[in-house]
Amino acid sequence: MADTFGFLANANSDTSKEDPAQELLKKYKDRYTPDQLKSLDANGGPSHHLETKYNTVVSNQDAIDKASSSTPDEYRGFDPNSGSGRNYASGAWGSGDLDAASLAAKYNLDTSNEGRGEGHIWGRNADGSEVYIGKSSMELASNETLIANHAKQASDDEVNHSDKPESLSSSGDIKGAILNEWKGGTLEDTKVPEAIEEQVAIEHSPEIQQAKERVATYENDILSGKTSDDIYGGTSKYSFDSAKGAAGIGTPKNGDSTEQANKATVSFLDKKKSDVKNKYQFQAPS
Repeated sequence: MADTFGFLANANSDTSKEDPAQELLKKYKDRYTPDQLKSLDANGGPSHHLETKYNTVVSNQDAIDKASSSTPDEYRGFDPNSGSGRNYASGAWGSGDLDAASLAAKYNLDTSNEGRGEGHIWGRNADGSEVYIGKSSMELASNETLIANHAKQASDDEVNHSDKPESLSSSGDIKGAILNEWKGGTLEDTKVPEAIEEQVAIEHSPEIQQAKERVATYENDILSGKTSDDIYGGTSKYSFDSAKGAAGIGTPKNGDSTEQANKATVSFLDKKKSDVKNKYQFQAPS
């Protein structure tokens, strides 16, 4: 099977050649005699394990995963039992009419340095992303609009400063009042795209391709009778017939098996009788 081992070298030396599997099929007419090809066809045709096979893959899986992982959260990532979580879920925060720039201009917020901590106000969108609105100061504590905004979202355990009336008591109160006017985006489910399925050809390594080609060649040599002809010099006394099951293996081509067995038995017995006569010098009676 020298041509088998040279398969890869031939396939890789000329990129203009057809697919290796097709090249392999073309070799059959030259490799086998007409009788062998007839036998090969009678046993289901030639094997060609290098035929292209495909896998079904979803080509837009990344987009599906991204959409699935960005499902809106009504609590905007906060603990549902926290004040911030409850305010976002109820719509008290993030459901206003003004964007970050408009709020910063209305209340003269400092947007020169995005930071964290006292006075810095961040809004959170439904997808969890944050938007910097600006830094407030306690000078806004007496702003009547903010005092009224705070009353809209104040919990039972908070002071309703509009009832006093009195100024807001902390930067946290100011933050909550401003987030009442912030337009943080509507809570909409992200549409997950439909899966797009494609058939992608399976690519094997050169080593696997060669192994498959060798297996196919071996099978074809057996089924066509080439292996038997190579061993017995083209005059094989054996054949293979897949249609006869186990009985088709080793079927003699030169006569009925029972007839051959009877001849062999008679020949064996004649030889034994001759040996006994010679050993004991039996003579026919006169």
